Amino acid sequence: MTTVTAGWWVRGRWRVALAVAWTLFALYPDPTVLGRSIRNAWSPVIDPDAVREWAKTLPRNPRAIEDAVLTRIAYAVPWETDGVPWTFPTPAEVMARGSGDCQGRAVVLASTFAALGMPYRLEASFDHIWVDYPGRKGTGIERPERAFVRRAPTERGWASRLNLPEIDWAESWRIERDYFWDAAPTWRIALLGLGWVVIWALPHVGPRRTALRPLVRPA
Repeated sequence: MTTVTAGWWVRGRWRVALAVAWTLFALYPDPTVLGRSIRNAWSPVIDPDAVREWAKTLPRNPRAIEDAVLTRIAYAVPWETDGVPWTFPTPAEVMARGSGDCQGRAVVLASTFAALGMPYRLEASFDHIWVDYPGRKGTGIERPERAFVRRAPTERGWASRLNLPEIDWAESWRIERDYFWDAAPTWRIALLGLGWVVIWALPHVGPRRTALRPLVRPA
């Protein structure tokens, strides 16, 4: 009994490892994209040089600047811009393609404020990231009580503050479903599911031993 249980546990662990590896490969054929995104999410890249020339054409009104960024950067999720479920881009990447999600728009807006020497702060909830600035009135999902982390730039990097956020679970589920699932190409979902099915079926496929029946029945 002990041997059978141990064998099942070892086989189970390998199946889980294969499933995880396949999921990562199917979603991120180039794993460096995920690595860079995690690094950028931990320490967002704010690059005033990427927007400096464009920023010179903008009025020094933070609300007008935000509207200009939302107009310049068309909204698009990572499935549409990078062919993967999630990325955290740099301002230069977003400006070059002219589209991005809330993260892309946020780093461009923050970079624009930095280029103009205007104060700002990055705020993030579990479903969204945005830029706060003096005089801004938060609405919808961009309210201070929704933020679980607030990050302000300093000379030494980021000063972060964690908060206990207000969460609307039904709204959060809708946002995440639209962002990750509904926008995903059908063939990528099918490919991911096919891999899981094959991994699950592997232990059940193979040569089967059948007992030899006697040709002559005993008297």
